[in-house]
Amino acid sequence: MNNGKSFYPTLIGSLAVGLVALVALYLSPDTPLIAQLLGGLFGGILLVHVFMNLTIYKNIFKRRTTQLGLQAITNAALVLAIIVVVNLIVSNYDIKKDITKNKIHTLSEQSIKVLAGLKGDVVLKAFVNPTQVQEFENIFSKYTYYSKLLKREFIDVDKDPLSVQKYNIRTAGTVIIESGDRSSRLENLSGPDDPKLEEKLTNAIISVTKGGKKKLYCLSGHGERLLSDTGREGFSEIKGALESGRYQVEELIILEKGEIPKDAEILMVAGPKSEFMPQEYQAMESFLRAGGKMMFMVEPTSPKSVRDFLMKFGADWKPKKVVLETNSLQQLAGGNPLTPIVTNYDRNHEITRDSKQLTLFPISTPVEKAAKTPEGETVTSLFSSSAKSLETDLQGDRVKVNQATDRKGPLSLALAISGPVKKKEEAEKASEFRMIVVGDSDFASNQARQFGMNADLFQNMLSWLAQEEDLIAIRPKSAGESQFDITEQRSRVINLASIIVAPLIMFVSGVWVWVSRRRR
Repeated sequence: MNNGKSFYPTLIGSLAVGLVALVALYLSPDTPLIAQLLGGLFGGILLVHVFMNLTIYKNIFKRRTTQLGLQAITNAALVLAIIVVVNLIVSNYDIKKDITKNKIHTLSEQSIKVLAGLKGDVVLKAFVNPTQVQEFENIFSKYTYYSKLLKREFIDVDKDPLSVQKYNIRTAGTVIIESGDRSSRLENLSGPDDPKLEEKLTNAIISVTKGGKKKLYCLSGHGERLLSDTGREGFSEIKGALESGRYQVEELIILEKGEIPKDAEILMVAGPKSEFMPQEYQAMESFLRAGGKMMFMVEPTSPKSVRDFLMKFGADWKPKKVVLETNSLQQLAGGNPLTPIVTNYDRNHEITRDSKQLTLFPISTPVEKAAKTPEGETVTSLFSSSAKSLETDLQGDRVKVNQATDRKGPLSLALAISGPVKKKEEAEKASEFRMIVVGDSDFASNQARQFGMNADLFQNMLSWLAQEEDLIAIRPKSAGESQFDITEQRSRVINLASIIVAPLIMFVSGVWVWVSRRRR
């Protein structure tokens, strides 16, 4: 041991050698031998220094100030270690939380289920200008977060003319979705603010992963809703949504074809007003008995013969009967008692299990399970009117209310029916037939489908009919405006908190720490 005269020279010398070792390693990373030799010399000098000045170090570590300093260093190192560990966890597990009011940055359950069910790689190729890359990255990241099988590529339309020519790209902003040998194209996207962006992109992913499109025929010739009608009561928006997704849609007149085409997956009857011919009923029944799928939307003014057809499948409907709703929710429908607002859903059926929003059914008619249903069939009421509703008579364009005799609610407004295919050769094609009967067709019209979850409910019905229950879910709410108004009183509270309260807390904390240390 020495008297301390060599304390600083040996310490400074060892640190100098260590510094030179680090510089050598930085300047010559390919020849680490020099740095290693200098590092060994640094360690040797430091050990000699500590041994020669062991008494001094013992005295230093006995001091209270040194102990407090070491404690502070230890605490800082512990906090740093925690931060490093947390960052490592976050880097491996990407966790996001959408705190916006209407969850505008969160995908719908439908989209999440589609992504969770991916079996192979899906590539999103965005043909963009450099200024559009971040915009599409924000869109795609919502999808890639839920599946590692989803890949994204950005192709500069100015720098890669061969790819532009190969994919026949007309405008920047086009997205090509590919999976295996199947592809889908999205054009004319209006960016992240497009209200139908998620629907378009999810439908495109479905179309390339679920195989070919299904054929849906919409019956016509009896005053049904028209797919070509762009008015308030038309079904043009339904046609657009279906064709951009899983379906090919075509109108059908059975008497012209003589039968329902063999490629028909789903048959839709939307509010017939005139009588069917016997051969049409026979064609529809044969279609169902062979494992077909049908959505039959009936109106109070639909022909009486429809009742006999529906009864064969366990659905009870009476013509000229309407639902009169008197609950408080009718204010949302302009106070119209003939437009029920539905909140009562069957929570056990795939179609309505996750239904949490309101639906609207203008001038609807009750459709209920028959007292006696065919053997082997399952008939389920999907939703109903409130307990304050009435089943009343429709006479012309008016209703005749009789509180004493009118049947009180809740009244079933839709049925889901399924049953076995009886013929063995037909059972090989489909194990069961499926049918949905709704006591209204207006709910899917261009006007009404914008209300609540009307459009989602219709889509869920089709997904169930197509036996694609994994696609049934509710899309997120549209973005809403959230604001915080700064009143004079709130302004004073903010000023008080920032100018006085926060500094005062820091000052009191400092005084408390100083007093605590003085008492030790």
